[in-house]
Order: sequence, then C-alpha cells, then structure tokens
Amino acid sequence: MGGEPMYGKPALGVVVPLAGLTAAPEVLPGLPFARGLQQVAGAGFLLYCVVAATLISLKLWFRIRNSGDRS
Repeated sequence: MGGEPMYGKPALGVVVPLAGLTAAPEVLPGLPFARGLQQVAGAGFLLYCVVAATLISLKLWFRIRNSGDRS
C-alpha cells in the first residue's frame, strides 16, 4: 500500500509531497490566523455538541415525564 500504482495511477503521496514537511512554520504567513480559526472552529463545534446533547436530553426527559399522563 506504499507507492504502488492503483488502477494505473501512482498514489497521491508519491506525486504530491506534503506541504507541511517542505515548508517551515515561519515561512507560512497565514499560520497564526489559521491556528486562530481552527481554535474558534473547535470551540464552536464543542458548543454545538453541548447544545445538541442538552436538547436531546430535554426531549427524552419530557417524553419520560409525560409518558404516564396518557390513558
């Protein structure tokens, strides 16, 4: 699974070297901005997960609480 061709084409890693291995972090001008965006995106995703878990928990709690009211 290294560099052998698949369906007549070489593997992508053989053709395109990884940019992270060839460029030093000081050379990339947008790296601090990208790190900041990544942190904001991670915080937003965690907030989304917390809100979704809370809504699902509330829905289940109301369903269990109101399950005995039906006759």
